[in-house]
Amino acid sequence: MPALATLTDRMNAAWVMIAARYEAYGLGLPGSCRFECQPDLCDAHCCRAFSVNLGASEVARMQRESTLQPVQFLECEDGEPITLPMAQPFLLARAENRCGLLGADLRCTQYHGRPDACRLYPHFVIFVDPKNGRPVTADLPVMSASFEAALAGREGRYVPLLLRHSECPGFTGPPMDHAEWEALLCATYQLQYPPR
Repeated sequence: MPALATLTDRMNAAWVMIAARYEAYGLGLPGSCRFECQPDLCDAHCCRAFSVNLGASEVARMQRESTLQPVQFLECEDGEPITLPMAQPFLLARAENRCGLLGADLRCTQYHGRPDACRLYPHFVIFVDPKNGRPVTADLPVMSASFEAALAGREGRYVPLLLRHSECPGFTGPPMDHAEWEALLCATYQLQYPPR
């Protein structure tokens, strides 16, 4: 278990360096309110504001879990899913300026098969280089080593931060203790940066 004060001090210092770039987010630390979905308070901001990219494995999961065919949940052209030149080449279909899978009750109609981006929301992990105060995105081996170092209570080259999207009304639960926070940090990291 990391030395909590040291780790949170490093995270707070890194957050101060980049907070202005991430105005729609807050830093999640032990003691932060736990996320609990609030469908009665939520206006489905995430399902309206964001387009969601999917990889082939996510398309397969959606198809398996929903029994829908890809042309029923992906953006298509001439009856075929559009493929973008990206690592996650597919886009979840949108209708009426929102996710096409959003139900009238503002709940996901395909929750169990939902894409990884939807599973992550409203959290994600970023890495900050404390030497220059910049986010790091393309140094995966050092990011991974820095994450492991943080969990072990050691200082890594980069500082991992668990961010929370401020637009989401679900941060109403009781404060997270260290173990809950660490479990959330690890689960978010593993989903966002799966082993290759």
